[in-house]
Parts: sequence; C-alpha cells; structure tokens
Amino acid sequence: MGAAKDRVLQLLCLVALVWAVVVGRDLRKEVLSRQLRNPEKYPQFSDFWTALGSFVGMLIAQLLFRPVFSAVARAMIPKKARWSYPVWGAKVERCCDSVFKCCYYAAMTVWCFSILQGQPWMPWVLGGSGSTRFCWTDGYPFQQNSPELRRFYLTAVGFHLSEVAFLLLEVRKPDFWEMMLHHTVSCTLVGYSYLLNYVRLGSLVLLLHGATDVFIYFSKVMVDTPHTRLIVWSYFGLIAAYAWFRIYVFPVFIMRSAWIEGVQETGGEVYGWGYLNFALCVLLLLHMYWFGLIIKIGFHFRATGQARDLQSNLSSMDMQETKKDS
Repeated sequence: MGAAKDRVLQLLCLVALVWAVVVGRDLRKEVLSRQLRNPEKYPQFSDFWTALGSFVGMLIAQLLFRPVFSAVARAMIPKKARWSYPVWGAKVERCCDSVFKCCYYAAMTVWCFSILQGQPWMPWVLGGSGSTRFCWTDGYPFQQNSPELRRFYLTAVGFHLSEVAFLLLEVRKPDFWEMMLHHTVSCTLVGYSYLLNYVRLGSLVLLLHGATDVFIYFSKVMVDTPHTRLIVWSYFGLIAAYAWFRIYVFPVFIMRSAWIEGVQETGGEVYGWGYLNFALCVLLLLHMYWFGLIIKIGFHFRATGQARDLQSNLSSMDMQETKKDS
C-alpha cells in the first residue's frame, strides 16, 4: 500500500513539475509584456530579492532554533522504551521545528489578516465582509496592491523555498513524497501567482492555510508529550480548523473563484488557468488525504490511548532501518 501510494505521489509530482516548467517557459514573456504596459503597478522580477532574503533568513533562523530549543524539547518528550535513539532524536527535532513553524504561521496569519481586513475581496468565511469575485476586478491584471501585502507575499515565497531546501537536504522521512508534491505545487503557485499578479486570491490561500497550520504544528508539538489533556484539546482544535478552512472554505470559495469567477470576470483571460487549477486540485487531494489521517489518529487514540502523528509516522523509521540491515 505504501509503495503504491508513493508511486502515485511520484507521478503527480512529475506531472506538476513538468507542467510548471512548461508554463514557466512562456511566463517570462507574458510578465515582461505586462510590465511594459504598466510598470508602476505590476510586480517586478527584482522583487524576488526580498523573497531571497526571506529564504536565507528562514533557513538560518530554523537551523539556529533547533539547538537552542532542543533541551526544552527533550524535557517535553521523555524517551519511551519502544523508541530507538534515532527515532527519539527525530521526534525531538520535529518538536523544535513544529514550535518554530507554529510561531511563524501564527505571526503570518495575524499579519495577513491585518492587511486583508476590510478589503473587498476578503469573504465572510475568513472574517471579512467582501466577495472573492473582487480578486478579478479593478483593472485585473494591473490591480494596485499595497506594499505591505507584497512584502507579506514575498516573505511567504521565501519560507516555502526554505521548506523545499530542508526537505531535500535532510534525512528522508516516511512522508517525503507527500511533502515533495505539496512543496512543488505550493512553491510554483506562490511564485507564479506573484509574477502574474494573482496576489489577491493568493493572499486568501495563504491566510486559510496559515490559520490551519497554527493548529497543525501545535498538535505536532504536543503529540509525543505526556500532556494528554493538551493533546486532546489540540486535536479537536485541529479537526475544527482543518474542516472549516481546508475542507469547506478552500474548495467552495477559493477554488470556485479560480475556476469560475476568474473566467467570468476577465472574459477567460486568466494566464496559466489550467496549471493554476490543477495545482489547487492537487492541494485539495492532499487536504482530503491528510484529513482522513487526522480522523484516523482520533480512532487510534481512542482504541489504544496513544497519540501518534500518522502523517509523519516517525516510528516507522525503525522498521525501515531494520529492512536495510537485513
């Protein structure tokens, strides 16, 4: 089952990568044409220096945070007899990374919400009073976006690139291909959407994902600790946030806007429409798969009294090492 799943993920990853390259090959010409028509309002390639700074900063910050917080993480996660030392070390490292990412996503969610509050494209389901239809109005694709929104967006670009770097440079974990597929579509979406000035819709995607990720990473922080009550409360918070933002809001409002409203409002002139919607569908597929695992975690906890992160499934690293040695 695991091998079949990995083959499907590898195929989707290959399709996403090849399609992204094909779209990116002609994207530069389209972006340059738009920049010439309206250089003051349209995003510039030079803006990505900010993203590069964010990328380097996030890499350094996370690498420095691990040794600083590791002593606290070891105190939070007492070693269990069934864990080998490599597995315990991986769980401690995951705790450090999860604390860092939980704080990052909390800060980014607050920052994004403060920027989008009161904007006409912010729908009620995300705390606004507008409509996603306005993602495609006001002179699209030459919409005027605030410098603050662009800084937020480019910070997110840098962070997503740092996630890819960590995934490729570190020891391969059981969820490698899931995360590779996720990072492939996420990085291309956030990068292409900035250059094509789909920043309004993209900001909503980043907001709802960031709000969910706060609960995801807080749950990952708590999952291996002995604090059962906090584990249970974090789990129910995760269920509620995930169901609302990623299972309901994402397809019903965001994907619908990209699929239908964009075509209606622009007369079909949405560059990269096919890849944009393919990537959003891949994200939804991953959301549904991970939501199933989250539900399964609850049943496993109820049956055994043990909390496990079935998505990362670090305990299976022992089995993989045993197979290599045999």
